[in-house]
Amino acid sequence: MTMRRACSPLLFVLLTVAAALACAPTFGAAQAPAKAVGPYRILVANDDGVRAPGLLAVAQALQALGEVTIIAPAENQSGKGHSITIAEPIFRDEIVLAGGLRATSLTATPVSTVKVALAKILTSKPDLVVSGINRGTNLGLAAYLSGTAGAAREAASQGIPAIAASLSMPATDYSAAADVTLRVARYVKEHGLPPGVFLNVNIPAGTSQTLKGLMITAQSMSGGGIETFAEQKHPSGRTMYWNVYTEGGTDVQGTDVWAVREGYVAITPLKVSEYDAQAAATLTSLTAPARQ
Repeated sequence: MTMRRACSPLLFVLLTVAAALACAPTFGAAQAPAKAVGPYRILVANDDGVRAPGLLAVAQALQALGEVTIIAPAENQSGKGHSITIAEPIFRDEIVLAGGLRATSLTATPVSTVKVALAKILTSKPDLVVSGINRGTNLGLAAYLSGTAGAAREAASQGIPAIAASLSMPATDYSAAADVTLRVARYVKEHGLPPGVFLNVNIPAGTSQTLKGLMITAQSMSGGGIETFAEQKHPSGRTMYWNVYTEGGTDVQGTDVWAVREGYVAITPLKVSEYDAQAAATLTSLTAPARQ
């Protein structure tokens, strides 16, 4: 896959994954991947549903890297974040996707899908979990709402390297995004990831020739788009609201929102734990004996 290299100082500071494939990026102390005894095992999940075109595209691409197993929600579960299925049974069905790829569908949220896959379906722990390719980006704080990111976060919380991959709308061709995801997955296979870290990969619409490159980015503190609520009247007379989300927004250089807007693939390392040691240190006086 060929991509034009940018030469701005920002890219030198943040690194491109193209360079990272030759020398490890500064994610922290990466956990060295275990030497494979058998095939490299990859679990593919998503939140758009088992029949989503993005899931099929990435599963086909990842076959070049190892043994792919598809276990995904039966229906669209977008926006479910890290929610789990607890109030109803989870039904399992075996289906065949285009090209003869076999898949398992579960009537569950993305996180519960990964939980059930690891606990009840897979006979051995996968070496990598890839969630996506999602239809629509999951930038900035939207990663907390994303079922795509939720599935990857759940895998990372169970000690499995994970990637969440998303493609900007209105793209319908997932081939370039699948190539990018394969490239990142190959890096993870060769170098591993720090414990508790997963990669949130957001890809602009385009082709391998139009993408400007791959960039390690910070997570934006914005929502990665604009969320509004359309108001309508139900025939019964009750007022109802419909969530309307539009991708876009601006942010400072170096964030995932900025990178995708500028045509770069944004690769953002995210941590499972949200514990803030620095904040904890400032709260020590809270536990001191109360003054009389």
